[in-house]
Amino acid sequence: MASDASPKSFGNRLPQFFQDGYSLVQGDLNLLERTITELATEQGSLAIREMVDEHVLYCRTELQRIDTWRNCIRPFFQILTEPRVARSKILEVHTATIYNAVLGSDAGRLEMLFNFILDLAARTEVCEFLEICTQVLVGVVDTIAKDPASPIIHRIIGRMKKCLESLDEEDRTFWSLQAKKNLELAQRLLEEAEYVEAAPKSPVPLPAIDSPQRDLPGKLSPYGPRHDNDSEDISEIKILPTTSEINSMRKEYLPVHDVTQLHLPGVQGLIDRHFRLLREDTVGPLKKRINDELHALRDSDINVSQQQAGLRTYSYNVVDILDVTCTRRGGLEFHLKLDQPLPVRDLSAQAREDWWDISRRLEIGALVCFLHKDTSIFCVVSESTKRPESTREHSAAPWRQVTERRDLYSSQDFAYVSLAIAEPTSANLVWFAIQTLLLKQLDQQSLVEFPGVLLPSFQHTLSALQSMSKSADLPFSEFLAPSVDRSLENTIPVPSYAIRPGFEYNLKCLTSDGKDFLYSPRDEPDPHALCRRSSLDFGQATALLNALGRSLALIQGPPGTGKSYTGEAIAKVLLANKKQAKAGPILCVCYTNHALDQLLEHLWDGGAKQIIRIGSRSKSEIVAKLSLRHIGMNAKRTKAERKFSWETSRALQQAEISMRKYLGELSLDMVAEKIKEKIETQAPRFHDAIFGTEDENQTITSREEAHAPVMRWFATGTETKTESSLRSTKSLSENDPMTLSRNERSLEEELAYLHDTFLDAKKKFATAVGEVDLRLLEGADIIGATTTGLAKNLELLRRLDSKVLICEEAGEVLESHILTALLPSVEHAILIVDHLQLRPQIVNYELSASNPHGKQYSFDVSLFERLVQTSRPTDMRLPFDTLEMQRRMHPSISDLIRDTSYDYLQDSQVVKNYPEVVGMRHRLFWFDHDEPEADAGPTSTSKTNEFEVDMVCALVSHLVRQGVYRRDDIAVLTPYLSQLHKLRRKLQNSFEVIVDESDLEELHNDGWGATTRVYEKPLGRQVRLATVDNFQGEEADVVIVSLVRSNPGRQCGFLKTTNRMNVLLSRAKHGMYIFGNSSTYESVENWADVIDMLKRDGNFGTKLPLQCPRHEAKSIEVSSPHDFFRLSPEAGCDQECLLPLECGHACLEKCHAAPLHKVAKCLAPCPRIEKACGHSCSNLCGEPCEEQCSTILEGESIQLPCGHSLISPTCSQAERPEDVKCEHPVTRIVPGCNHSIEAACCEEISTDSLCKAKCKELLPCGHACERTCATCKITVRGKIIREEHRFCIATCGRKYDTCNHHCIERCHPGKSCPPCNLPCQVQCPHSRCFKKCSETCSRCPETECASGCPHSMCSRPCAAPCDWVPCSRRCQELLSCGHQCPSLCGELCPGDEYCHICASPEVKATSVDMNGTTYGDVNIDVDPCVFMRCGHFMTRSSMDRHLGIADYYEVVSEGGHEVPVAVRSSAGPFLDPHTKCCPFCKGSLRDIGRYGRIVRQIVLNDSAKSFGLAIVHAWLAKNVSSLVRSAIPEDIQIIGNPLQQLVTINNWNGLNQCLLPLIKHYLSMTRYLHRVRDQEQSYQSAYNTIQHDGETNHASPDLGGLRTRAQLLAGIVRMRCYLAGVDIFMDLKRRSQPRAIYLNVDAVLEECDTIVNLAQVAKYPCQEMEGRMFFAKVVAISRMVDDTNDSTQDIYDDRTLPKSVIAAKSHLWDAEMLRGRYLLDTKAREEFEVAVNMLHDGSPYRRSMYKKRDIWTAVAEEFRDTGRRWYACVEGHPFTLAADTVEIRMEEVKCPECLGAVALHEDYKGEEAL
Repeated sequence: MASDASPKSFGNRLPQFFQDGYSLVQGDLNLLERTITELATEQGSLAIREMVDEHVLYCRTELQRIDTWRNCIRPFFQILTEPRVARSKILEVHTATIYNAVLGSDAGRLEMLFNFILDLAARTEVCEFLEICTQVLVGVVDTIAKDPASPIIHRIIGRMKKCLESLDEEDRTFWSLQAKKNLELAQRLLEEAEYVEAAPKSPVPLPAIDSPQRDLPGKLSPYGPRHDNDSEDISEIKILPTTSEINSMRKEYLPVHDVTQLHLPGVQGLIDRHFRLLREDTVGPLKKRINDELHALRDSDINVSQQQAGLRTYSYNVVDILDVTCTRRGGLEFHLKLDQPLPVRDLSAQAREDWWDISRRLEIGALVCFLHKDTSIFCVVSESTKRPESTREHSAAPWRQVTERRDLYSSQDFAYVSLAIAEPTSANLVWFAIQTLLLKQLDQQSLVEFPGVLLPSFQHTLSALQSMSKSADLPFSEFLAPSVDRSLENTIPVPSYAIRPGFEYNLKCLTSDGKDFLYSPRDEPDPHALCRRSSLDFGQATALLNALGRSLALIQGPPGTGKSYTGEAIAKVLLANKKQAKAGPILCVCYTNHALDQLLEHLWDGGAKQIIRIGSRSKSEIVAKLSLRHIGMNAKRTKAERKFSWETSRALQQAEISMRKYLGELSLDMVAEKIKEKIETQAPRFHDAIFGTEDENQTITSREEAHAPVMRWFATGTETKTESSLRSTKSLSENDPMTLSRNERSLEEELAYLHDTFLDAKKKFATAVGEVDLRLLEGADIIGATTTGLAKNLELLRRLDSKVLICEEAGEVLESHILTALLPSVEHAILIVDHLQLRPQIVNYELSASNPHGKQYSFDVSLFERLVQTSRPTDMRLPFDTLEMQRRMHPSISDLIRDTSYDYLQDSQVVKNYPEVVGMRHRLFWFDHDEPEADAGPTSTSKTNEFEVDMVCALVSHLVRQGVYRRDDIAVLTPYLSQLHKLRRKLQNSFEVIVDESDLEELHNDGWGATTRVYEKPLGRQVRLATVDNFQGEEADVVIVSLVRSNPGRQCGFLKTTNRMNVLLSRAKHGMYIFGNSSTYESVENWADVIDMLKRDGNFGTKLPLQCPRHEAKSIEVSSPHDFFRLSPEAGCDQECLLPLECGHACLEKCHAAPLHKVAKCLAPCPRIEKACGHSCSNLCGEPCEEQCSTILEGESIQLPCGHSLISPTCSQAERPEDVKCEHPVTRIVPGCNHSIEAACCEEISTDSLCKAKCKELLPCGHACERTCATCKITVRGKIIREEHRFCIATCGRKYDTCNHHCIERCHPGKSCPPCNLPCQVQCPHSRCFKKCSETCSRCPETECASGCPHSMCSRPCAAPCDWVPCSRRCQELLSCGHQCPSLCGELCPGDEYCHICASPEVKATSVDMNGTTYGDVNIDVDPCVFMRCGHFMTRSSMDRHLGIADYYEVVSEGGHEVPVAVRSSAGPFLDPHTKCCPFCKGSLRDIGRYGRIVRQIVLNDSAKSFGLAIVHAWLAKNVSSLVRSAIPEDIQIIGNPLQQLVTINNWNGLNQCLLPLIKHYLSMTRYLHRVRDQEQSYQSAYNTIQHDGETNHASPDLGGLRTRAQLLAGIVRMRCYLAGVDIFMDLKRRSQPRAIYLNVDAVLEECDTIVNLAQVAKYPCQEMEGRMFFAKVVAISRMVDDTNDSTQDIYDDRTLPKSVIAAKSHLWDAEMLRGRYLLDTKAREEFEVAVNMLHDGSPYRRSMYKKRDIWTAVAEEFRDTGRRWYACVEGHPFTLAADTVEIRMEEVKCPECLGAVALHEDYKGEEAL
């Protein structure tokens, strides 16, 4: 076949050329591909031309004609029609070249060839002859269908039809039928190519709502199309709705069930009807939801609920469209930045990640809709979206300028998602590009998610229907869509492949004897003969034989009659005869993945091994390995396939690179330059309109200035709603430039072109991959697919020659899905179904046949039901077979459906012998109750019934504990998902004792043994739980039903339909128990019949009868869940079991089931005697006997081999001492480290032993290492080879400076110890402090101080510094030992152990002063001791000097010691930073009355400092500038206190909730204010007492006028929050101009006055000035809001001003006085000027907000307590200076609040440094 460089004539070699070619295509695939490639070269074209132009033309004799046909034309045609050639996409280009060579110029060569063939037809085997010729003709037409050559092909088709019609009836064979089908296909292809769209009709006005006139689709409507997606041709309809369609108010055209009302006849009308109804059912609910969202975007007052008409949605606010990229896998993707959903924002990072993972929001492939003003674009979530799934690999997403993790969960505020446009068009591609890269318009954008709505679930089916509508190539069309004038004859012909001459089915695979059983579909079937020789019953045999003999076979199988078994038998027969029938792979189609897995598993178990499953969503381990993807991974490719794959991959890569390059370069400059260039070249008249007349002398200063005109023109264009509204460039140039839309002005056709190129390359690459899939599918015996998977791979499957289709449970499949499964090649379709069970599930109840309004559509009526149960007498009714023998249900159960739906149903003998349900009195029972139902939630239509949940779970527990039923034997069914969820949750939380399944057989055969496993399992794992709909086709031994519904309205919901009722009542084999309210269900006729039957047979009642397996006569009836545990605690009865156990003892447990009895443990003492020693076994009878005697030999001693003795050994130890491990402790030396350790005598210490002693090496921190020696030292053969100490694990232990505690944290070298968190040890005689040691102590509330003695008493409260003069005399009290107390007068006496006379030598040797004088040597009478609570004691003189008593009292020398005689003025607050405490351990001295003045002074100073730590200003300074803006609605009333006003403004700000941060901070300040108010009042109480004493006694107050300002600062920060929120409101007011605003500031002004009053009392001039400016600003704002105010009014004329303005002026005057008096800083002066301007001329407050940030930041820094020293001024204001402040004189330090001097002690030396 190799061709030369210059083709030469073949001559006599031509026949051999074609014959060799045919031989080659019969062999290896590589040879086939090479042969076709060579035939498409110039050499091959020469052979074709020579064959037709010479050999055909010059055939003179009959013999020459036949010879030319047989040796040249036929092998050539056989090459072209070889199945692998005809189906190959790789060879498509080459076959097209060959067909073009056959066609010739103007189809002349084709006409010459077929004229020759038709002339020859009369002289040969015409049928088979014409069949191959028509195949070639179809190939020619398919090649040139898009460009019809001439009427020649029509003439050829016509002549061939006449030739076929002239055949006699007996001459019409299989081949003639195939030839006829080929001609019909060729005719359709030509008609499709020559189709011309009809001219549109002129629209007329819309009719009245009640008009009976039918509104047809698109241009056929007398009122014109409804929108831009309304067409009479479904192939022109976009699957997802357009924006115009969403906004349309007219109802969609929905075809009715009556075919006479359709606008298209026959097959096209059928396909059109199902396309429109399926689209309305899947897409229709989306339109209403999106329409509401668009309205909400336009009007922020509209609140769209997330639950509407059963459709669940989630909405997200789109913050930005960040980028657009292109990836090979995902295509064009747009990356969006969303606001995090509200439930997620306050979660932790891990909780946020878990929320996104569990909620399953924005999953890969989820359908979403992007909304922007009047634009809606459907998208799907692409794979580059990063979800919290660590195991899933994400495709790379080249984000631009990535500065943070862009995923759904990492950010607290934002989520990032990647989208791909669901139906890319030029319009929405350009729109997204413009929005993303050019305009960056971010207002009013949202993303709506439709959870549970997956685009592939309906997109592929709808696309397949659109494709079918063009060709109208539907098998069995004469039955599926008969013409109106057809006859009612309903004879179904045999399959086309079965009419081959001599064809017979061999049913040997079904016969029990293994012998042949031949059946010809043309003969009368004999089901009796097949019954005798197989396991099929009569009904099954009849159905099987009729199915083999009918091209469209319909089989009805009532519950339990063996539908699946019959289907598998049919598949076996077809597989056994597949080669003879040349039927290709058998296509098995199911609606669900579960049903498909079951069918394929049964076929696999039946011996079929060449099975391929399309789709990867299989949960079966067997079937998962049969998936096309799994098998294709190991498939080898041919050379042509590898080449084609490489070429398409390279083209795809290049297209991707081009797209990315274009997107990377796309910018404002690029677009502006392109628009300008295009206008200049193609639309010159646009140039002047846009740019004006250019001045040659004009100088362009920047690039932005050069592009400004074109960008202004571009940005002012309106948004294009649809792609259809885009016009051509030529038409645009003829219009006014200002009328063009924004997309038309962009002229970005290059983007659309690049995207189309990318999609085309991607499609070709998929075709290359599909070639391998096609080859694998061709070699399969069975191909399994769901209806959705089939539609998705329709193009691939159409290239197969699959002639047989089997569809199980076809009654659950929509007719539209069945239509797409009927491939053009299918000649034999078998539908197995029970149409009296569940109908197909649809979303829109308005289209359902059970809805009176939806009956006209009957969309949920399956194809099977439509064909066998016609709606009109004139409709054709097809024959079908019914299986009548059921083998599932006990007769008492089957009676329920026999008397209601299946009167012909028969019971097999097998079901009559079913055992009773163990543990139950009846096998069938309805438990009646009247407990009410409940709604599952406020937005859910599901129902629950808690009482039924408890009863069902109790019954399940009872049955499981019988030990008879395995995991799949019990099923719990309910019609509602919410009830199912409650049942599953309760069962999973309940546990029962379960005997392992693998041991049941052992228990039955051998009794109990040591291997028996008894354990607890969740009940949820012991039963199957399902909804009724999901249990069709399943069965269980025992079925428990929870009907749920129980209501006064007698509404039974889902179960009112007979179909669902049949499914529910036909699942049980041995027994069924129904829990429900009979009065609710009796309203339905069929339910009433069922209830009557149950009542009649005694299977109905309000008490459920149980049965004890031991005491069957005992009556047990339960009416509540508690009754199960009361009357049948162990699944038996409440009596003792008393049956003998295996050991012979009686079982004393409660009565239980037999399997549990076998594993019951006997608790009696073991009676067996040890043979060797004679001792009895010490175990229980139910336990195995001990291997060694454990009897203890009390008092006996045995000598061990090591030399130690063992006292009281056991019997076995005494018999074998050498086996005893001596546990006597001994000391051993560890080699290497030489540590001495204590170990058991039996423990060997070798060179490789690990030393368990503490390391104890000194670490750099000073601690000894607490780890084990083996951890720190590596020893090999007794030598230390490495020593390495890790971080110290010891407790820090450092002593605190302010208390007597030690740091308890783990060692932290180089770091300061944290604040002490141990309990505070401070206490007074009245109470003790319960706070942490580092916190400010609580103030004692007692008003009388306990400090005092008989000589002097303190007159102040306990919390205030004492005003008494401490007594320095020795206490006169006697200790219990009789000696005088050694302590001071007025202090608590110590214990006897401290008696100066009878104390122990150790106590007397204690040093009690700074000179080392011991307690025994000191003169107690002259210098008594102070005994502290911590246990230390010192002499009075030493303790006084240590605490500096002379700083607080006037002292005199007495007996060589200083003694206080009078109270002196305070040294001033904060000058002594050290806490007064025990000099030894820093213990508290709070209970020592002598030092009450000193210690309590320090406590008050600490409290004052803590109240000054209000650093809340920093937050507002940081956040006020980042608040979000949004529009204000009209007619606003803002009243109430500041918080209420902020909430009012925030609620009217739409969804952004921009004031939430301010409101949260306001609330936190309020909480802070309440917390410190009590503390300040406590402190102030003490202060006021001292102040009063000072004024009364004319003495200087001890605290120096110390002031606190926590309440004051909190109030100021709250007012700042209010002003910030109102300022944002004022800014929005200026933008939106609402009609009327009412602002009442009375309550706000009262708070301003409160701030001023607090500041005056506390003497804080800065805060007083700020409060007065607040008042003025609030008044100014109220005037600016009130538009009725006269802006020209004289602000200085008090006679015409309101009182509030006059008061504001007064506050400003006082503020000016304060500013001048205290010389406040520049920032305060600027604030004052802002307030004045606001009041005078309405200047905005915003300018001052950002300057104030610096003030607040400085204040925040001031109150950081770390590293600063505290002081107080003469007015009592506390303030700080940094610890590292350069040394200054105290006289130079000024108070920042009032410029006052530091309060100094009179003895303070000015030259002393801070």
